[in-house]
Amino acid sequence: MDLSSVRIVLVRPEEAGNVGAAARVMRNFGLSHLVLVAPQAARPAEGRKWARGAEDLLEGADVVDDLAEALAPCAEAWAATRRKGRDRGTYLTPAEAAERTAHRAAEGDPVAWVFGPESRGLATADLDRCTGRMTIPTGPEHGSLNLAQAVAVGCYEIFQAARGEDGPRARRRPAPIADREAAYDHLAKALADIGFLVPHTRTARMRKLRTLLERASPTPEEVRYLRGIARQMSWAAGAGP
Repeated sequence: MDLSSVRIVLVRPEEAGNVGAAARVMRNFGLSHLVLVAPQAARPAEGRKWARGAEDLLEGADVVDDLAEALAPCAEAWAATRRKGRDRGTYLTPAEAAERTAHRAAEGDPVAWVFGPESRGLATADLDRCTGRMTIPTGPEHGSLNLAQAVAVGCYEIFQAARGEDGPRARRRPAPIADREAAYDHLAKALADIGFLVPHTRTARMRKLRTLLERASPTPEEVRYLRGIARQMSWAAGAGP
């Protein structure tokens, strides 16, 4: 059971103790790739006392400036959130997302599970960067989990799903997130060129389109096909080759 391709991404974490506790629970369940996006904790490594047995994982964490950089090579990225609303797409349980993650891990495809800061959770822009959303079912009286607790639930489900994975399968390999993002930007420009996207509805319409396309997990060949369509639309609209 190799989970080295699964990365736990903490976006703007605020408490060093939570970062350390997240590293420890990752070690408990066989995960080893921790990514910190613009950590707000002054010294994340001060969480060593909470990372008992996983100090090396904590100190070896990747630190990046923005979420796009953290997700660029990934095939899928699951955002942990309680925020629901119109046009936000389908929400899976951690067990459902973990099953898909285990399949990807068996293929060696990089997958990220993304968790937001303690005080506010993931912002809408962060959610839009991820390919899917999952929410942890809780009781109605108090639904918000501590950051490290949420990571623990996710790591446990990934570990359990990977134990049941019966080896590599012949599966579609989606294009990296960075390539998909570039294609969606290209498509947005082309749709603006033909008048489908206008400033006051552009964000909402592109969110719907991205949700539709992400359900298909486009492959590199399909991403190139999308960009070819975008080029032809812009050309037909007289906006360039």
